[in-house]
Amino acid sequence: VAAPDATSRWARACVSAVLFAGGNAHSRRRDISCAQSIQHTRAVADGLEAFRELAIADDRPLAYEEIVLLVGQGNFVATLCRARWKDTPYAQADLFRIEHGLIVEHWDAGEPIGPEAEWVNSGKF
Repeated sequence: VAAPDATSRWARACVSAVLFAGGNAHSRRRDISCAQSIQHTRAVADGLEAFRELAIADDRPLAYEEIVLLVGQGNFVATLCRARWKDTPYAQADLFRIEHGLIVEHWDAGEPIGPEAEWVNSGKF
């Protein structure tokens, strides 16, 4: 396992390069395990190719806009991001398990961000 700060820097670069609007899934292909890539998102199959197809789709509905929080410990990195699902603002949380510098497992959860007048406290962030 890499040092926590190195793992966090690596995860930030990977999320920014691939999941942000205009991202390039090919640029970080080497960061996802070909041998083991478990996806805990119901709509996405396991494996590198399933993720790649989704990430490079011209009409992909989810685009990340900002990493609001990134926390890494051991071989896990969690992110909380401001994103957009089609035209709806979203709060997107992801958890990555990393082995030998490769993503081997991924969990995520997203929730729409309602109108500011409906926020409790300061909203999602």
